[in-house]
Amino acid sequence: MTRSLVAFLAVALIAAAEARAQAPPIVVPPVQIGPAAAGNNNNDNFGRAAERERARQQELAPPPPAASRSAPAPQPLGNCNAGGCWDSQGKRYDSTGGNGSRLISPDGRLCQTRGQFIHCN
Repeated sequence: MTRSLVAFLAVALIAAAEARAQAPPIVVPPVQIGPAAAGNNNNDNFGRAAERERARQQELAPPPPAASRSAPAPQPLGNCNAGGCWDSQGKRYDSTGGNGSRLISPDGRLCQTRGQFIHCN
């Protein structure tokens, strides 16, 4: 490089540095957190998008666990035949086969006869 080019570059760099030193600072408005300001369409669109995303996440969330059913109180046994038994309230319990001591309740629970009572899980 020639001396005149080096001198020109040095002067240009010094001038640029002085200009940056004298430039006013960059001012950025504060970030607003909270409800969107009235008439601000960008915040309104963001709020709607956030609501849609929350609704989508709720749709994708697994359903809450079903309430556990407690075993009902043993029912007094009524009449029995080869196909099953009836309790004292007239509900039918179908036999699963075998010796007839294992039954299926009207709501699908596995039951067993113990003496004169039907016990369900």
